[in-house]
Amino acid sequence: MNKNIFLLFHGRFPSEKAASLFAAKSCESFSDLGAEVTFVVPKRLKVKTKNFGEYYNIKENFKVKYVPTVDFFNFLGDASFHISLFFYSISSTLFLLKNAKKEDVIYTNETLPLLFAAIFFKNTLFEVHDYPENKKWFYGLLFSSVRWILVTNKWKLKKIEEDFDQVKDKIFLERNAVEISEFDIQESKEEAQEKIEHTFSKNKKIILYTGHLYDWKGADTLAEAAEFLGDSYEVLFVGGTEKDIETFTKKYRHIKNVFMLGFKPHAEIPLWQRASDLLVLPNTAKQDISKFYTSPMKLFEYMASGIPILASDIPSISEILNTSNSFLVEPDNPDKLATKIIEIFKSEERFEKAVKSRSDIEEYSWSKRAGRIFTQLFAN
Repeated sequence: MNKNIFLLFHGRFPSEKAASLFAAKSCESFSDLGAEVTFVVPKRLKVKTKNFGEYYNIKENFKVKYVPTVDFFNFLGDASFHISLFFYSISSTLFLLKNAKKEDVIYTNETLPLLFAAIFFKNTLFEVHDYPENKKWFYGLLFSSVRWILVTNKWKLKKIEEDFDQVKDKIFLERNAVEISEFDIQESKEEAQEKIEHTFSKNKKIILYTGHLYDWKGADTLAEAAEFLGDSYEVLFVGGTEKDIETFTKKYRHIKNVFMLGFKPHAEIPLWQRASDLLVLPNTAKQDISKFYTSPMKLFEYMASGIPILASDIPSISEILNTSNSFLVEPDNPDKLATKIIEIFKSEERFEKAVKSRSDIEEYSWSKRAGRIFTQLFAN
């Protein structure tokens, strides 16, 4: 049976953003199962095109093909993105027409490129990462055009089924994933701290946030909560773009127990997590992308680490985390977040919950995710 997959991705590759890593891990895991995978990305002006395997700590077992686009960076604001996406949609479709067979699978979470591709290819899969609040006519057309629709949480599955008749018999649920072996490391907390280029204070409780600093991620809530914690706590932030790190640092430099450590290679994240005592996922409930749409990759990475987790009690998170495998707290409330952190360190229950979250993550490995998707794509 033919198992050729062309995965379309309009973002920068490689890059520090989670979407880029997610796409690369998808390619790797499909290839591990025997598919011939071609990753089709735009050729950006300031992106290095080599050593993505080392950058992400993944196997280079799939092809990466760079196609032309128009790269204005942010010179024209939002228009820059839309112009780039339009030209990428054309160039990726031309690439497919030249290199893909009619029976090959075209897989992406990019809307316009997939709509173009679906004109010529029947085996098209749309992975829905957000919910289409606006332009429902466009998404209705897209849903009608594709063969499969994958959603990453229960809320989106139910909502899309309610709002779009076109998805009947096409849609299925498959949550995000993690490479469990990467986080199942042998180092103790002390050994991990010794390997990291950061001076950890002795006898301090280490609280860690990894990922971007966008407002909907709730990192501000954690930074504000740090001010209510005593000197025995250190709150570390790992990740973010250069601009966001600069803004965040200026905003919270008066809080002495907040440390902005910047972007770190993904291969280092397991060590950072092992060096910590508590991992925090403080997503906001003020924006639907956080409250309903997302399925955060770091949620799964946190679970794989075996370190206690504290997370916002919102639908997108609580369908995976619960009171048996984590601690949940009211979102967007720094005072309550700080109070909960203090309570957690007084409770031996945190170790039991960490063991349970590590056990629960087994179903969310990249290999199992890819295998279940293969069942949908190649069952017939």
